[in-house]
Amino acid sequence: MNDLILLYFILLVFFGGFYFVIIATFSIGWFSLRQFRKTAPEPKTLVSVLVPARNEENIIEKLLSNLCLQNYPNHLYEIIVIDDHSTDNTVRTVNNFISQHKARLSNPDGNGTTGQGFSIKLLRIKGETQTKAYKKKAIRTAIEQSSGNLIITTDADCLPDKNWIKTIVSLYETKQPKMIVGPVSFHREKTFFQKIQSLEFLSLIAMTAGAIKTGHPIMCNGANLAYEKQAFFDVGGFGIDRFSSGDDVFLLQRIRKLFGSNSVWFLKSKDAFVYTEALDTLREFFDQRIRWASKNKGYDLKILVISFTVYMMNLLLLAAVAISLSFPGFWKTTAYIFAVKYIIDLPVLIGIVSFAKKMKLFVYSVPLIVIYPIYIILAGALGIVSSYNWKGRKLKI
Repeated sequence: MNDLILLYFILLVFFGGFYFVIIATFSIGWFSLRQFRKTAPEPKTLVSVLVPARNEENIIEKLLSNLCLQNYPNHLYEIIVIDDHSTDNTVRTVNNFISQHKARLSNPDGNGTTGQGFSIKLLRIKGETQTKAYKKKAIRTAIEQSSGNLIITTDADCLPDKNWIKTIVSLYETKQPKMIVGPVSFHREKTFFQKIQSLEFLSLIAMTAGAIKTGHPIMCNGANLAYEKQAFFDVGGFGIDRFSSGDDVFLLQRIRKLFGSNSVWFLKSKDAFVYTEALDTLREFFDQRIRWASKNKGYDLKILVISFTVYMMNLLLLAAVAISLSFPGFWKTTAYIFAVKYIIDLPVLIGIVSFAKKMKLFVYSVPLIVIYPIYIILAGALGIVSSYNWKGRKLKI
């Protein structure tokens, strides 16, 4: 058993050292990333906002109403909703909204003028295919029919700030990046489970930003993402269609490879937030995380090394608990190991909850460090061998 414990400590020092370097680097990146301030000149970029949707009848109208209230010149943006074989009333809901929008345009002196001057279009994907890449196909179809020079994507269950488009375009016109990654946050969290999700998700956003700032872009989220349409075609689109997920990260990999790390920027601005709701059930949560993990085999070496290091660090935390169950004298060492990891993670957690104005979530950082290793190990393993349900579809890995 002494040999086993010795091996454990060798692995802990090795992966723990790498983990510390990774988290410290990204934490420094987060704190060195300045908040972006919008510039004064009037924007001139034509924007296409793309919203892939499947079975979103209960929520998509809220997003469309929100997009109609954007503080951005109406003649410079369009909204394209792409229906991905919805089996509910999503299509009817969107068409009704479009009809009401056209009525407002034709009667500007009538009951409100919301949304004058820009178009809302609905595209419908024709025919189910054998590919798993439903969302990628939906977005690619919309890009091919879009008018904008800058593509902005979000999800149907999201709500952006009213200055969302304006802030993205301000960064684009100031710095001319090929891709802009924006912050995403949960809101309206009620249960303990949702608040834990919210804090963990914010930590991922901070790591995303820190990685981009330090020249190692490894993550992004399609719920708040912008990129040049020409850059999308230059890199050959998403490229990998054997995974249902990855319309965001795979495109980031390709843009980084062709144009360099400096072509990807993180937009650190409170006006750039997109808000969505945390999941209600464990089944939904694991389906989401398995879907995320299922695309690991498509990552490049840099992302794989970082992901594997994080995975092994959390596996070693669980291993310490397992050792302690057999040898109670090891519990004190296990507590020290968890405490050190908590201290390593602490700065960036404080930074992101402060930036997102969610300091009340910080109290959940202690239970998060205990719970996180369990589900990250399960989701990672199931992401290799398991199937999952997403938007009414059962997909195999």
